[in-house]
Amino acid sequence: MMKSKFITLGICIICFLISCKYEKKTDSKEVVDKKEIIDNSFKVILDVIVKENDDFSIFYTEDGSSDFTKIPPIWLTVKGSEYSQKVLFSLPEDVIPTQLRIDFGINENQKDIILNSVEMKYMENAKKIGCPQLVSYFRADDSKCTFDHVTGKIVAKIVDGKRQFPSLYPHETVLQPEIEKLIQ
Repeated sequence: MMKSKFITLGICIICFLISCKYEKKTDSKEVVDKKEIIDNSFKVILDVIVKENDDFSIFYTEDGSSDFTKIPPIWLTVKGSEYSQKVLFSLPEDVIPTQLRIDFGINENQKDIILNSVEMKYMENAKKIGCPQLVSYFRADDSKCTFDHVTGKIVAKIVDGKRQFPSLYPHETVLQPEIEKLIQ
């Protein structure tokens, strides 16, 4: 009787070890599969200094126009900091923009913003645009802000005592060809 208990216990231990070994193989296969996933979303990365918490947005078009009313913007919350930080916008998968508009927040108490660079990425291709070249690709919405392309300083205008929400619009004939180069 004691011998049969040891045999049963031995069989249980062997089954347990075999099942653990099987689970381990499954886990390692999942890791391999995850590495093979390719991120094909178009990304826009802002390097900015934003002193107060705020919400930024990026507008895009897919038809070559600058009509930014057709597609809802992508919003991101940005934590205020005295230091430079990266703000990453990922467009929906398989969307390739033709134009981009960047809106720099809706916080009425926001201080001046410093835009160090804009980087566009698609798969393994990237284009980083810093000051002073930013002015060749983007222009300030003159009714809402000023943009110093040498320092990257964006200053919101005050109209009737109310702070306007700053934004940069594309230079369409320059930005679109750069985006097209990234997706080739």
